[in-house]
Amino acid sequence: MTSPSPQTLERERDKLFLTDAELIRRLGVPEKLMRPMLPGLEAKYGFPRKQALFGARRYWPAVKAWLDKHNGLPDPSKSARWQTR
Repeated sequence: MTSPSPQTLERERDKLFLTDAELIRRLGVPEKLMRPMLPGLEAKYGFPRKQALFGARRYWPAVKAWLDKHNGLPDPSKSARWQTR
């Protein structure tokens, strides 16, 4: 696989729904390692699935949240909030 041009990477930067190739590039993991892992990550670990409605692409914010959770980062939706009394 050849590396995409800087212009392509810039266009992909803000996409919300990613193909597996775009996802793998964004993660920075070698394709030969990551592509075969994706089905197992979905089946065994709840990795975000492709959405048929969006052209069999994965929703990047869900992937990022999954990665954050599985790498020990706290869930921002469960963080302590300031309480008023």
